[in-house]
Amino acid sequence: MDAQLEQAVQILSAPNRSDPQLANQAFNYVHSVKDSEDGWQAALPLFVRTSRASETVRMFCLEILKDAVDRRSQHPEDESLQYIKQLLLEYVQVTYGPGSTISDSSFIQNKLCQVITLLFVATYTTTWQTFFDDLMALGRSSPGGVWDNLPGVEFFMRVSLNVHDEVADVLIPRTPQEGQRNVLIKDGVRNRDMRKLVTAWQEIMEEWKGKNNQVVEMGLGTIGRWVSWIDISLVVNELMLNQLFQFMDFGGKVRDAAIGALTEIVGKKMKGPDKMDLITFLNVGQIAEQIVHSAALQDQKTEDYDTDLAEGTAKLVNAATMDIVLILSKDEMDENNRLRAESLLQMFFPLLLRFFTDEYDDVSSAVFSVTAELLSLLRKEKKISGGLVPTHQAMLQPILNAIVMKTKYDEDTNWGDEDEQSEEAEFQHLRRQLKTMQDAVSAIDECLYIDLMSQLVEGTFDRMAAQGSNGSVDWRDVDLALYEMSSFGEMAMRYGGLFAKGQPSGLPAERLVNMLGKMMASNVADHPHPIVKLKCMEIFMRHAAFFEVHTNYIPQALEGFNKCIHHNHIRVRTRSWYLFHRFVKSLRQYMGEVAEAIMRAMGDLLVIRAELPKDKNDADEMSSESKQGENTTFESQLYLFEAVGCMCSVPSLPVENQAMLIKSVTTPLFSDIEQSLVAAESGDAGATLQIHHDIMALGILGKGFSDWVAGSRLDKACASEVASEFGRVTEAILVALERLSRFSIVREAARFSFARIVGVLSSNILPSLPRWISGLMAKSSTKEEISMFLKLLNQLIHGFKNVIYEMLNELFTPLLQRVFVSLSEPVNGTDDHVQLTDLRREFLNFILIILNNDLGQVLFSEANRDQFETVLKAIEHYAKETSDPATEKIAFNLLNKMSFVFGPATGLPPTNKAAIGVAGVNPPQQQPLSGFENLMNQRFSMLCWEVPYSSGFNPKDAQAKIVLGEVASLQKMLYFKLGEAFLESLRGAIFPRIGVNRGVEEYCDAVRRMEGKEFKGFFQKFVQEVL
Repeated sequence: MDAQLEQAVQILSAPNRSDPQLANQAFNYVHSVKDSEDGWQAALPLFVRTSRASETVRMFCLEILKDAVDRRSQHPEDESLQYIKQLLLEYVQVTYGPGSTISDSSFIQNKLCQVITLLFVATYTTTWQTFFDDLMALGRSSPGGVWDNLPGVEFFMRVSLNVHDEVADVLIPRTPQEGQRNVLIKDGVRNRDMRKLVTAWQEIMEEWKGKNNQVVEMGLGTIGRWVSWIDISLVVNELMLNQLFQFMDFGGKVRDAAIGALTEIVGKKMKGPDKMDLITFLNVGQIAEQIVHSAALQDQKTEDYDTDLAEGTAKLVNAATMDIVLILSKDEMDENNRLRAESLLQMFFPLLLRFFTDEYDDVSSAVFSVTAELLSLLRKEKKISGGLVPTHQAMLQPILNAIVMKTKYDEDTNWGDEDEQSEEAEFQHLRRQLKTMQDAVSAIDECLYIDLMSQLVEGTFDRMAAQGSNGSVDWRDVDLALYEMSSFGEMAMRYGGLFAKGQPSGLPAERLVNMLGKMMASNVADHPHPIVKLKCMEIFMRHAAFFEVHTNYIPQALEGFNKCIHHNHIRVRTRSWYLFHRFVKSLRQYMGEVAEAIMRAMGDLLVIRAELPKDKNDADEMSSESKQGENTTFESQLYLFEAVGCMCSVPSLPVENQAMLIKSVTTPLFSDIEQSLVAAESGDAGATLQIHHDIMALGILGKGFSDWVAGSRLDKACASEVASEFGRVTEAILVALERLSRFSIVREAARFSFARIVGVLSSNILPSLPRWISGLMAKSSTKEEISMFLKLLNQLIHGFKNVIYEMLNELFTPLLQRVFVSLSEPVNGTDDHVQLTDLRREFLNFILIILNNDLGQVLFSEANRDQFETVLKAIEHYAKETSDPATEKIAFNLLNKMSFVFGPATGLPPTNKAAIGVAGVNPPQQQPLSGFENLMNQRFSMLCWEVPYSSGFNPKDAQAKIVLGEVASLQKMLYFKLGEAFLESLRGAIFPRIGVNRGVEEYCDAVRRMEGKEFKGFFQKFVQEVL
C-alpha cells in the first residue's frame, strides 16, 4: 500500500503528465488514502523508512499523519495513536538526536513539528507526560550535559514555539471543548515541566550566544510567547534579566528579539499595582530612553537609521504606556496608585511623542493604539469633571501637533505615480487613523483645535498670497492645509450648515468662511500640483453654500474647474468631471451668463469615442457587465453631459438661449448616431457601442436639465422651444432603437434615456410611448428588461394620472400580451428563475399602480375587457404560488385592492373609520363593476382557504404568516363589501367544501367585530388549529 501511495504521489508531482487518465486515477487514489481511517498505515512507514522517498511524497505522508492524529485527538488511548507516536519519536531521535548524520529540509522540519505538536495535544495529559523530557534529550550528547547538539536544540525550540501557538495563542479561535482541553494542558505544563523548560531555554541561549544567533532568537521568541501564561517569577529574575539586557547589546535581530521579549513581559496581564512594580523594576522607561538616544536612532534621514530597532522600541513604549493609561482609567484605583501611574505617564509621554512623530509610518503606527486610548481617557475626564488637570491639558497640543505632522506627505513622495498607488492607499489608511485621533482632540478641546487649524490653514494661504501660486510653496504644505480644511469643514457643518440667514452659523463656520475667503483670494487652485487642484475642486463642491453667499467667487471657481476638467492627469481630469457636475448642479441658479462661456470652453470634452471591451467583440453579447471596468472614462464623461444640462437650464438665461445651447450639444450626437447606424445594423460592434454611448449622453443631458425626481408628479412642462429640442432628442433615440432593437445595449441605453427625458418633456412624451414600448419590449428583450420598463411605466402612470388614460387604454392589451409571452417562456438556470420572479412581481405591481391612481377602468374597458379574465387568473395563480411568499403577498394585496375598487359601493366616505380600517388612508376611488361581487364571494373567498390548505404551505413559517396576514386583510375587505352575504357563503359553501366544521360561528363573529391587526392574529391561529 505504501508503494502504491508513493507511486501515485510521484505521478501527480511529475511536471509533465503524459497520461491524463493515469493522473486522474492517481489523484483519486491519494485522496482516498488521505480520507480513509487507516491511510496512515501506508504514510507512516513511507515517511520513516531509511531509504527516503522524495520530498513531495514525505510532505504528503506528514499531511496524512496530521489528519490521522487530528481524528484521534479525543481518544488518547487509541493504540494507533500510540504507534504513530512511538515511530515518529524514534525517527526524531535518530534524525535529530546526538550523533545524527542525516537531516530534513526546513519544510519537512516545520511539518513534522506540527504533527509532533498535535501528538502532544492529544497525549500529554494522559500517555505522554515525558514529552518535554524526550525532546530536551535531543539537544544533549549526554544527560545533564551541555546543549551541544544543534539539530536537537533547534527541533526542541521549534516544537516549543508550536506548543504555545496550539494551546495558548489567544488570536486563534477555538471551540469551548478545545479551550477546556487547553486549560488542562497548560495546568499540566505549569505543574510538571514549566520550571525545567524555562531553565532549558536560558541554558540554551547561554550556550549558543555568539555561536548561533538563530537559536538565541528562537529562545527569546519562545520566552516572549510563553510569558503570557507562566509564573512571572520564572522570567523576571536576575539570570533571565541579565541575559535579556545582555542580548540588547548584541545588535541586529538578537537585539530586536530581546526587545520583543521584554515587550511581551511588560504586556503580561496582572493587577495594576503589580504592573507598575514590574515596569519600575524592569526600568522600561530608562531602557527606552537609552535606545532613543543611541546612535542608531539619531538621524532619521540617513540609511543608517535602524527602523527595526525604532519599531521594536515603539512597541515596548506602547505596551508599557497602555497599561499605565488603563490603570488611570479605572475608577476603583486608590489615590496612591493613581499618583504612581500619573508619574509613570509623565515619564513615558515624551517617548510616546518621539515615536509618534517618527518619519517612518511603521514606527509611528506602533504607538497609535496607546495614543487613542490616552485620548479616550482624557475625553472621559473632560466629560466627568468638565475639564482636564493641567498636566493632561498640556498633552493635547503636542499630540495634535504630532497628528498634523504625520498627516503631511513625506518629502520623497511623488503623488500620482502609477508605481506608488499601493503606497498611496497605505498613506490614506494612515490618514484615516490619524483623523480619528484628531477628532478625539477636537471633542476634548474644540477651541484648541479651531485655533491650531485656523493658524495652519490661513498661514499656508497667506504664504501663497505673498509668494504667488506658481508652486513656490511646497505642494505637501498646501495639500496638508487643504486636507485639514476639509476635516475642519466636517466639524463646522455639524453646527447646522455653513450659514444661517446669510451669516456664519457658529465660530467653526465663521473660521471656515475665513479659510474659504483666503483660499479664493490667494488663488490656491492655480497651484501647479495636480493633487492641490483636485482638493480645491473637492472643497468647492463640498462648500457650494459659500458661493451662494459669495457669488463673486463663482467665475473664479469655474475657471479652476475648467482647468481641472482639461487636466492631463487622468485621475484629476475624470474626478473633476464628477465634482464639476455636483458644483454646477448646486449653483445653477447663481451662474448667469458665465454658463455659456464655460460650455464653449468645454466643447472638446463632449466628443464621445467608444472603446470596445477587450474580451468582447460580438455586439450581441455586450452588456453592462462586459463594459464594467473597460470604459470608466465614458462613465465619468456622462457627468459632463449632466453638468451641461444643468447649465443649459440656468434660470437667468432666456429660453431661446437655453434651446440654442441644447442644440449645440445634441447636434453632434445626432450626426454621430446617423453616421454609425448603417454599420451598426450590419453588426459592427464598435458602431453599436458608439450609438449606445450617444444615446446615454442624450439621456443624461435631459436629467441635468430637469429637476424632476422619479416618483414625483410631472405637472410642469418645459418651454416650447426647449420641448422642441428634446423632441428631436426623442426622435433620434427612437430611430436608433427601432433599427437596432435586437441589440441589448441599445435597448439598455434607450431605457436609461427614456427615464430621464420624461422629466423634461413631461406629458409631451406620451404620444411617442407606443414606439418606446415597441422598441424596449422587443422579442429579444429579457425578462429583466421588461421588469425594468414596467417600473418606468409605473412612474409615468403616477406622474401623468390625469392625462394618461387614453394612451394607457390603447396600449394595455398589447403590453400585457408581451408580458404574458415572457412569463410563459421556459426557465433555464438560477438567473432566469430570479428574473421570472421579478417579472411576476412587477406585473402585479403594474396592475396595483393602475388601481391606486384611479385608472382601474382601463382593465375592463371595451378595448381591454377580453384581457380581464386572463389578468384575473394570473393574479389568482400567483396568489397560490406557495414557493414564493413575497409574490403571494403582492397578489393577495392586489385582490384586496380590486375588491375595494370594483366591488359593490359601500356608501361610506373615505374618511370613515371602518373604511380606513380595511382600505387604508387615501384609498383609490371606488368604481363598482357589475357582477364583480360574484367573483369576490366565490373565487376570492375560496382562494383565501385554498392557499393555506395547499400541501406546500406551512402556516408556522415566518414568511407564510405574512401571507396569512394579507389573506386576513382580504377576508375583512370581503366582509366590508359584501356584508352578511359573505359569511353566509362561508357557512353554506366554502367551509363544508374544505371540511371545516368546528369554530365556524366563532370565526364569523371574529370577522364582524375584530379590527384588522387583531383579526390577522386570530386568522393565523385559526388556520393552524383547524386546517
